[in-house]
Parts: sequence; C-alpha cells; structure tokens
Amino acid sequence: MLVGLLIMRWVSPEELGLWNAVSIFIAYLPLFQLGIQSALNRELPILLGRKDSEQVEVLVKNSKGFALLLFCFFIIIGVLLSVYFFLRGKDLTFVLGLATVSIMAAFQSMQLHLIATFRSANAFNKLTTIYIIDTVLILGLIIFIYKFHYYGILVYNAVNVISVTTLMYLNAPYKKLNADFHFKKIISLAKVGVLLMSFIQLRSLAQSIPRWIVLGFGGVVKLGLFSPALALNGMMSMLPSQIAQFFHPQMGFKYGQSGNARDLWTYIKKILIIFPLISLPISIIIWILTPWLLETFFPRYVESEWPMKIMAVGFVFSSSFTTHGVLYTIKAFKTAYFYSFVELSGYFLFPFICAHVLDFELLVSVTIGLAFNNILLYFLNIYLLKRTVFLPRYNNGNIINKSYDTINHAGTNISE
Repeated sequence: MLVGLLIMRWVSPEELGLWNAVSIFIAYLPLFQLGIQSALNRELPILLGRKDSEQVEVLVKNSKGFALLLFCFFIIIGVLLSVYFFLRGKDLTFVLGLATVSIMAAFQSMQLHLIATFRSANAFNKLTTIYIIDTVLILGLIIFIYKFHYYGILVYNAVNVISVTTLMYLNAPYKKLNADFHFKKIISLAKVGVLLMSFIQLRSLAQSIPRWIVLGFGGVVKLGLFSPALALNGMMSMLPSQIAQFFHPQMGFKYGQSGNARDLWTYIKKILIIFPLISLPISIIIWILTPWLLETFFPRYVESEWPMKIMAVGFVFSSSFTTHGVLYTIKAFKTAYFYSFVELSGYFLFPFICAHVLDFELLVSVTIGLAFNNILLYFLNIYLLKRTVFLPRYNNGNIINKSYDTINHAGTNISE
C-alpha cells in the first residue's frame, strides 16, 4: 500500500497507466501452470496429515521439475519477444515492460512452487522471516521509482521478484530433493490441479475485468487515475491471501487426519470473526485520511477520492477468499464452480451496469459495482460453506484415503 501511494506521487498518470496496461497480462500468465502447483498446494498438507512421506516426495519432485521447465520457457520467450519488438522499432518503454513481465512470470513460476512447500510450523517461521526481509528490500527499492519513474517501476518489480524467489529457494523445506519429471505423474497432478487452477485463474481474471472496463471507457489516463483504488484493492487482496496462507494448510492437515469436513468449521468461524475485526479499523482510517492524503501528497489523483472510500467499504466484505478455499480442500467442486461463476459474473456485470446506469463519474460507478459484488460474495460464501461442510458425503473419514492412490497412476477421477 505504501509503495502504491509513493508511486502515485512520483509517477505521472500517463506512465502509471502504461504500466497498468502492460502488467494486465501478468494475470493471464499463470494459466501456463496447468494446475501443477495448485495440486501441490492442496494435496501436500493433507498428505502430511496422513504421514505419507513417500507421496510427499513424489509430488514435490515432479512439481519442482515442472516449475523449472516453465522458468526456462518464460525466460526464452521473453528474450525472443523483446528482441523482436526492439528490432521492429517498438517504443523502448513497451519493450522493457515486456521484458520485465517475462522475468516476473519466470520467477513467479518458481515462487508458486516454493510457497506451496512451506507447510510445517517451522517452515512458516522461515517464510515469515523472508516476508520481513522482503519488506525491508521493498523500502530500499523505492528509491529507483523516485529517481527513474516508469523505468524505476520495472527495476523495482524485477529485483524484488528475483530476490524473494532466491530467498525462498535457499530456505525451502524440500530444497535437497532433486527435480524430477515423469510425464504420467505430471499428467496425474494436472488432472487434480487443473480444476483448482481454474478457480484461482477465474478469480484472477475476474479481478482484471474492471481495469478493462476503465481502459475501454476512459482510456490509459483514466486507468492511471484509477491507480489509488487499484492500490487499495491490492492491499485488500493481500491481507485475505496472507490469512488464507496460514489457515488453509492447517485445515488441509486436519482434513488429512480425519477426513471429516465438519472439523474445519471451527477454523472457518475463526476467520469470519478475525478478518472483519482487522479490516474494519483499517477501512475507517482509509475513509478518514483519503481526502487529506490525496490533496496533500497526490493532487493529480483527486478524482480517486470517492473510489478509494468506496473500495474501503468493500474491503470489510472481502474475506470470502480466506475461506472458500475449503471447498477445494474437500473437493466440493460443483459448489466451488457455482461460487466462481457468480464472482466472475459480478466482477463484470456490476461495474459495467453501474458505469452505464449510475449518474456518477466513471471511476466512482465502477467502484460501486465492485463493492456491491464483494458484499454479495461475502454472504454467499458463508451460506455455501455452512451448507457444504456438514453434508454426509464430505464427512466419511475413509474417503480421504482413496483419493491419493490416483497420484501413483496415470489418471485420476475428480467428482463432487
């Protein structure tokens, strides 16, 4: 959030709009993952709960091999495209932005794998230390944005992702396991993970839709002026994801031990209580300080005052991401798809309709649509979880042991 505010102060709306336009495509790059790391993220805590160390090694080795393959792929593609557009006389800002996106894609591919392996209490402590170091690093890298503006944003993102990935690799719990690549194992992981990835990517794609709406109706400058609200939205996404990163492995471990989804309701209730208690004071502070912050430090972005205030209201209702992942853990895929369909539709329909119907400025109308969607998803998520985790089909302790035999074979069956 701090970096976003400083970027708005030091970088013009035109330059920020250019970066937002180039970086939109980052949301689509994880589609290349084929769900491999999503499968690891879901299965590993449950296997640890079952004390199945042999299967743990199989998953980690093969998912690491796939991550390294993607790493090389993105680097090669980035070099080829950057050289091609440079020789074609494309603007240098675009070429360097493209190169930065390819670097981010490559190292984020490794990050997705490495983060999924930090699942024990000791591993979480190491990961927390890495995040603390990352915070210090971010503060040091801000100077590049101050001095070089758009090009500083590129340096900031590239150096940050390379440094954090390196720290994760050096401290990874399974770093001594060599990468492996058995085609049948990869296919088995993909069959499990592609469904999980589809949910994650649907959400990522859905969150990029409001940018397209603003870009389509208002242009690059308007998208740049939307940056304060986007920065706040980034903070909104970060807090639920960090809470989920802590709770989901615990829930997966518990489900691996018992095979009973009802045992997870205790964790769900804790999150539903904790998140509003954390987010409400933050939202109130943002609401109060927004006018002063914009007028004092970011006068070029005064149009974002009400979008930021409205986004702060939606923030209180953004906890659904922290809990609806339980549906993936217990493989309630039909329910999860229904939720994702509503989420994806809402990210498009509500901002689009509000932009056409409401007699407000474009950014205000789009943000009202987003806030309304968050409120709808908040209550829908609670209803679906309470209904699903107590169904008998997800509370048979023996069923959990059957699903992992599939990783040893070429295929797997996924059904609710």
